[in-house]
Amino acid sequence: MDMTHSGNSNEIRWYAGVPVGSNPLILLDFFTIMVISAVLCWGILLLAQFYFDGHVALPHLYGAAVIAFDLCLLFSAFYVIVSFIVMHNGYVARYRLDMAGAHCENIKCRPKATVPGFFHFCSYPVAEPQTYSRYVEKHVSWADVSSFAELRSLRVLILKGRRGTLMRIYCPDSQKYETVLTFLNDKIASERS
Repeated sequence: MDMTHSGNSNEIRWYAGVPVGSNPLILLDFFTIMVISAVLCWGILLLAQFYFDGHVALPHLYGAAVIAFDLCLLFSAFYVIVSFIVMHNGYVARYRLDMAGAHCENIKCRPKATVPGFFHFCSYPVAEPQTYSRYVEKHVSWADVSSFAELRSLRVLILKGRRGTLMRIYCPDSQKYETVLTFLNDKIASERS
């Protein structure tokens, strides 16, 4: 488990396994999307009924609600299949915080957790992946960060900017969380002064 690559105090690097199907933050995002989708689907079906028939009756309201609910069930089944079967309930995030900003690479591979269990609710320590198929990079400049939020129970720090959330930083253990929290406090304070 490679937690810090550099002895340089101006840079912190680590790997974290991030659960997908059992991650409370991702589940909250998914639930929000499902509620919005269900309401939109229900409204579109009622507008279509009104447009084609000129009126909407109680059975139309019920029928549109059933179709919207069925659509949510279909999306939920798809989410479970992708999260647990395709992604094995996790991916690896490689983080680097330096003087320029926060950098994250989300790596598609089978994360090898150094702690037992399949249903992790928080991020967890992983070994450095030896092989992976692809990854997505994200970089956030400190100039774009206006504040950050702490989710201590989940060991997550959320970088925020003018347009909302810029990056979620997952820490695999409490010690890394405290190190990153200190780094962010110092960095944000120095950016403001």
